[in-house]
Amino acid sequence: MSEAAGQSGERRGRAARIGLWLGPIAAALAALAASGTTGDQQALSALMALCAVYWITEPVPPAVTALLAMVGSVLLGIAEPARAFGPLGRPLLLLFVGAFFIAEAMKVHGLGDRVARALAALARGRLSLMCALSGAAWLMSMWMSNTAAAAICLPIALAVAASSSDRRLGTALVLAVAYGASVGGIATPVGTPPNLIGMAAMAEAGREVGFLTWMGLGLPIAAAMLAGLWLLLALLFSVRPGQELDRAPVAEERVPWSRGEVSVVIALGLAIAGWLVPGLFALAAPRSGAAAWLDDHLTEEVVALSAGCLLFVLPARDRTSGAGRPALTWREAAGIDWGVILLFAGGLLIGDLARDTGLADRWGAALLSATGAESTWALTALCTASAILLSEATSNTAAATLIAPLALSLAEGAGCSPLPPVLGATLGASYGFMLPISTPPNAMAYSTGAVTVPGMIRAGVLFDVIGFVLIVAGLRLLAPLFGLV
Repeated sequence: MSEAAGQSGERRGRAARIGLWLGPIAAALAALAASGTTGDQQALSALMALCAVYWITEPVPPAVTALLAMVGSVLLGIAEPARAFGPLGRPLLLLFVGAFFIAEAMKVHGLGDRVARALAALARGRLSLMCALSGAAWLMSMWMSNTAAAAICLPIALAVAASSSDRRLGTALVLAVAYGASVGGIATPVGTPPNLIGMAAMAEAGREVGFLTWMGLGLPIAAAMLAGLWLLLALLFSVRPGQELDRAPVAEERVPWSRGEVSVVIALGLAIAGWLVPGLFALAAPRSGAAAWLDDHLTEEVVALSAGCLLFVLPARDRTSGAGRPALTWREAAGIDWGVILLFAGGLLIGDLARDTGLADRWGAALLSATGAESTWALTALCTASAILLSEATSNTAAATLIAPLALSLAEGAGCSPLPPVLGATLGASYGFMLPISTPPNAMAYSTGAVTVPGMIRAGVLFDVIGFVLIVAGLRLLAPLFGLV
């Protein structure tokens, strides 16, 4: 172990020891600060403070903290057991399962290595490779789930990172893929669930926002965010133009395709087609029976699980003995970091409880009172910042569910145009970059082991600030052009 690595580990250990005691103290202070609220709101404030400190300092594994959130919500009387553990059965988590199966099979059969070698041969250096991987995730996430886009690109990033002696390159590539997948989702209405929640809120305000109108707003902001991502990661992790890749381990090799690789490509191709087809039908014939059937039956979770389970049937050969075997075995699948599922479920639960107990509404009213925001653009800035902050502690979908309707009511109460604040809240809900629990791509990036929680926080804080500025400035420039003010 290097001296720098030893010092880093010592700092993490010190932070964990401090966090172990700081968590209960923060919970007590949060409960005291919320003494004027209802019992459930006070208890939830304390529980959220405890979990936030533990997720940041990691005195216990993040998945264990998520389980503590579930158990704590029952012990504190905030939720019944069925409600507390219900997020473990969310369809979104099953999308994780299918995506993990595909990613694991790519790793087992070296498909990521093959693609990485081809990509490394085309890239001029580290910076161009980072841009290519994040750009691919960004583009794919416009039409499929952010999680699926990240699942496709992360194995490639890991394969390249494994061939480099510079750990910073691996961190930069993994974060570039995760953040690129989250950013690209805002460009189209179908890119991520918060977009649809925002569109529904705007429909309640009497304004239907069409597909092209959304792209006219979302695509330029998403493109600016991608450029900002490249600049930020290049500066943070010293990825400079002209830096060459370690080509020896990833050089092009004329290796025949194995049966396992072919099987993985088949499963991956079916997954990509399944994720794209419903959206394409919705664009081509939105009112057709076929589009409605596909939307109801060919969901992202069904596609992911179908493709993932197919890997247990498709043929492959053992690399060592040459004996026949399935493309993925259960022993290999059992080695996946399933703690990420628990981690994300805990985040979903906290978001649900914040909405159910009325704590989120109380926060919104307090923000309005504290800031005195009354104009359209002041409310837009307030709602955007609130959505970004909330998305750090819960899922993007939960953040949009909480903030978008609140933005609508705040704007109507202030007599302002509600559309920019709702759009700001919707886009901001997709910008949780600080913690593993903030988004599925973040959780997947953390599960690779290439990025630490402190490292994600450092990059995520800066990217959150960039996102806030670009959303508010972008809406200020573009919304009037589309008559949304």
